[in-house]
Amino acid sequence: MSNNNEDYDFFEGEEYSEPIPDRRGAGARGGRGSGYAGSAAGVHSTGRRATKLKIDSPASKVLRRLALATGLLAVVAGASSATHEIAPYAIPFLTKVPGRYIAATAAVLIGITLMFVIGARATMPRNSTHGGVGGGGIVTIVLASACLVVGVAVGVLFPKGLILPDTDKAPVDSAVQMEQGIEQVAGKCEGGWIGLDTGGIPGVSTVQMCAKPRVAFVSFESETMASVGMAPIQSKISELLDQYSDNANAQGDWKLLTGKRWMVFGESNNISALQQQWGGDIVAIPGTGEGSDSSSADASTDGSTTTAG
Repeated sequence: MSNNNEDYDFFEGEEYSEPIPDRRGAGARGGRGSGYAGSAAGVHSTGRRATKLKIDSPASKVLRRLALATGLLAVVAGASSATHEIAPYAIPFLTKVPGRYIAATAAVLIGITLMFVIGARATMPRNSTHGGVGGGGIVTIVLASACLVVGVAVGVLFPKGLILPDTDKAPVDSAVQMEQGIEQVAGKCEGGWIGLDTGGIPGVSTVQMCAKPRVAFVSFESETMASVGMAPIQSKISELLDQYSDNANAQGDWKLLTGKRWMVFGESNNISALQQQWGGDIVAIPGTGEGSDSSSADASTDGSTTTAG
């Protein structure tokens, strides 16, 4: 009878003494081993990638710091530009500096910062990440640009600014104080102040005149009424000067000083001095000044000729 045992040795007539290993167990163990090896390889591979991410360039570090420094300067310049356009007198040492110069400085600093940021990113190693490189410079560029846009927009739409100091210091609510303030500059009114008729101009509260020194002032009830009444009063003064152009008392360099609710008429030197005390704007009167001086010269020439004759 034949032996069908597959483990029977044909030549020795004995069965194998060593058991055949379980292939399923070996496969499982091999699978686990390969998994461990794969995990270890993955850890080593990840470590190599992490090492590459930390690679930096000294040149990039320097450029990033320069970008942050110039960016902060750009933010300061941009904020100064916006402040100067909104409130021209808010920063005393920038009061006389044209706003376009401040805006140009901010724009140049923004451009330099942008160049440094681009340089910092370009000098990074090829295999390293560029995320976050020059982030400080980018943030300052955004802030400086926003301030610069606000400043330019306000400067174009409101050339004189939005917030202006109140330089009108005239005591317009008291006629007596107005007279005293003018006398401090022009000298005491010898003949006393004379009240005049308002001439039918609405909104006029006071009209006072002094003959020596020759000066007069007008006060209004409100700023609205002043904006309406100043133009006809100025026209009336010009007409009177033309009408009495031959009178010696009408000769001279006459000026008007106008405020929110008042206006003063007098000689140029007194008006300039009064402006230092009360503020306001000086307005030239047509037909006075050089024209009056030439008329006086002609009159004196005619007089001397007549006397000689």
